[in-house]
Amino acid sequence: MIKPTTMNYVILSVILLFSMQSFSQELVTVGERPASDSISKSNLRTKNIIMVGAGSTLLNGDANSPEFENFLQIQLKRFITPNLNINGNFKKFDIKDYGFETKGFLSGDLNLEWYVFPKNKLTPYMYLGAGILASNNFKDQNYKTQGGFGLDYLITDKIAITGSIEANYIYDEQKGSQLMQDADHLYYNALLGLHFYFGNKNSSSPKKIKKNQSSIINSNPIGMY
Repeated sequence: MIKPTTMNYVILSVILLFSMQSFSQELVTVGERPASDSISKSNLRTKNIIMVGAGSTLLNGDANSPEFENFLQIQLKRFITPNLNINGNFKKFDIKDYGFETKGFLSGDLNLEWYVFPKNKLTPYMYLGAGILASNNFKDQNYKTQGGFGLDYLITDKIAITGSIEANYIYDEQKGSQLMQDADHLYYNALLGLHFYFGNKNSSSPKKIKKNQSSIINSNPIGMY
């Protein structure tokens, strides 16, 4: 006759073995999720961007009879979190109708920018910052603030098409500034350009298991033999 104590040991051993097998299966499931899951959740963008673009400017004073002028822009962005970057840009304008036929004017901006969906190919972004607006000889200059929103669409791993709309408010630091008077404190930019991504991936998540790569679970299965 089997003693009750022996029977308890047998039952306990069976329970422990099934528990270990179940736990092992859970680990295998976690370690062997489809690679597409990891790929889709990883950040597609790198931490650094150089942007070059061109666009048109509309001065608020021209709102009743719009006359669009042109500008070129170069910009550098650096992500400090997967969503947030700090960026600086330089713009060169050509406003022929306001006494700058040979000089034109330029601006330099510093912005904080938020990417809404950095893990998607297409993401909107928005930004806010401050800058300086000046004639090329710096005789006419004013501080300003700016804000805007745009779209970024990745066409390759390293290149994206971007477009944005921006409003700028000029402060009359230099009393009687021609720039400020002609713009009536406000001007607007519309831009189309290219983002060139470089550097490390912009992600703080743990390293993902690559497609067809053996996991620790696969290499060291747990269970009964």
